[in-house]
Amino acid sequence: MVKFPEEVVKKAFGAADGRCECLEVEHGHKYNSMCMRVLDWTKRGQSFMGPDGQKGWEAHWIVSPEKGGKPTQQNCEILCWDCYVKKNKGK
Repeated sequence: MVKFPEEVVKKAFGAADGRCECLEVEHGHKYNSMCMRVLDWTKRGQSFMGPDGQKGWEAHWIVSPEKGGKPTQQNCEILCWDCYVKKNKGK
């Protein structure tokens, strides 16, 4: 599996203002169908509920490498763990 370079993820996280960028209407988001969950940089890849009651997040491919997607900031979306799992189930 191809991963995003760390620098790309840092830039994408900053551009997302540390929030989940998911726009999937069927996920039931509150803000104009956008998740907007505030994320903690240190919790990347954390699939479990932490002591603070929060899960982590992950960088997600907009266009997968298998379909010609490049590891760029423009092709990287930041998703909370719940949205990340839901998007990957829909593949």
